[in-house]
Amino acid sequence: MSTLDVVEASEDLQRTGAPSPQPAPKLKPRAPCEIRYIDEMDVAPLVRADETGDATFLAAELGAARTADERIRMIRGILNIIGFSGLGYAALKLDAQKQPEYAYLLRDYLASDLLPQSLEGGYLLRDPHMKRAFESSRPHVWDMRSLVNASRKDGIDPPLRHFFDGMRENGLSSGLAFSLPIARTPLRALILFAGPPEHCEWITDSVIAQALGLGLSLHQRCAAYVQAICRQDAANSLSQLQQRILGAVVVGMSDKAIAARLGTTVHNVDYHLRQLREKFGARNRSQLAYLAGKMQAV
Repeated sequence: MSTLDVVEASEDLQRTGAPSPQPAPKLKPRAPCEIRYIDEMDVAPLVRADETGDATFLAAELGAARTADERIRMIRGILNIIGFSGLGYAALKLDAQKQPEYAYLLRDYLASDLLPQSLEGGYLLRDPHMKRAFESSRPHVWDMRSLVNASRKDGIDPPLRHFFDGMRENGLSSGLAFSLPIARTPLRALILFAGPPEHCEWITDSVIAQALGLGLSLHQRCAAYVQAICRQDAANSLSQLQQRILGAVVVGMSDKAIAARLGTTVHNVDYHLRQLREKFGARNRSQLAYLAGKMQAV
């Protein structure tokens, strides 16, 4: 078993000898997670080199692929060599109950439709293992035994039991998960690897290292795509006043000049500029003008 600093499946979430937990209260009905699917073919056109940061060697190799199909073949080949049969990448925004409200889901490497099912059914972050993987950047090793045992606390209802059966049937019985933040957005990416063995002893240091390398390389590209989509959504949601203020910023006008042109106060202009920086994920006025100009948001 791995000696890396990981959270292992053998790490019990219910202490041995502790009193049996009382049945958890039933979860309140909640709206299903809204899923927006993304594909490798979508990612490449929106990702700029300056958005991916210092790309890993593998990320650079994947980025150099001539077509999306070539990139998909490369990643599937790497997965097969490592020993995994499926890879899931989901950028999640949580609601007030800390459950996925909406998700950007990369579907090119899914071995089944189980990940979308877990999001729509509200299972994914109900599982303590996945919840802990999502809340930290440490790789978390899991297998079917640990998932089932952890889920018994809240009770395994028929849909969840069917979901676990589907994991076994599709060769997704063990794996690892970790998460990474997506800068300048309210989202965080959960990256899941899964393979057929029902135990996790096969997931060694070498397997973990290779999975982390592949996951990070995929994240560098997908996170940049999600950032670009978030900026586009922000631009589409601007009020008429915000559009006029943003246009004035792009041409270099000061707050005082903008206020005079629009017949408002400097304080009001400053308020809207703070909102605009938040919407676009911009750190300062110059970056806001740059991003707005690049997107032709005004």
